[in-house]
Amino acid sequence: MAEKVKKEKTVEEIKLNPKVWAVPYNSDLIAQVLSVYSSNERKGTSSVKGKGDVSGGGKKPWKQKGTGRARSGSIRSPLWVGGGVAFGPNIRNWKKSINKGMVRKAMCVVLSERNRNEAVKFVNTNSSKELKDIRKNVMEDVNKKALLITNDEKVKLALRNSKGITVITPMGVNVKHLVNSREILIEKEVVNILEERLLNGK
Repeated sequence: MAEKVKKEKTVEEIKLNPKVWAVPYNSDLIAQVLSVYSSNERKGTSSVKGKGDVSGGGKKPWKQKGTGRARSGSIRSPLWVGGGVAFGPNIRNWKKSINKGMVRKAMCVVLSERNRNEAVKFVNTNSSKELKDIRKNVMEDVNKKALLITNDEKVKLALRNSKGITVITPMGVNVKHLVNSREILIEKEVVNILEERLLNGK
């Protein structure tokens, strides 16, 4: 009998930069960055007409004295039906700015914490079998939200109808994406791109 030759599977080791993947947890920094993101998403378009915006009211409704009624100076008063609104909301700019270094540091903090909790997985989306496994594992758990970081447009098209999976590029991912995902899947080929972005050449 011919001896069966066992094929040994070679495990590809990925060298992770400790400046990205071994950063101490900092909840205050994450909260600060998320607060800025939430504030910048506000439209600030809610608005009402105040006393000076309502049309009409140029003439005094009635004379000051002698009518027996309360004195009134304008039909645009907030006390009148159809008058202006007192202390109502107006168009407001909610935009805030934050240091880019803080944003990059916050992303490193989240990635490091998720990696310590074994919620980060490095995948090879070129393998159709692994791609099917990713879809299957996520769809089996209704509450599971997975984030796949890749530059491959074909993968994005393949998973666009898969519920619970968000596909994004390493240059487009932000802190909010990482925090809102229970599992982070990173294409092995883009690990270096992601690290270079977060380290900014340092």
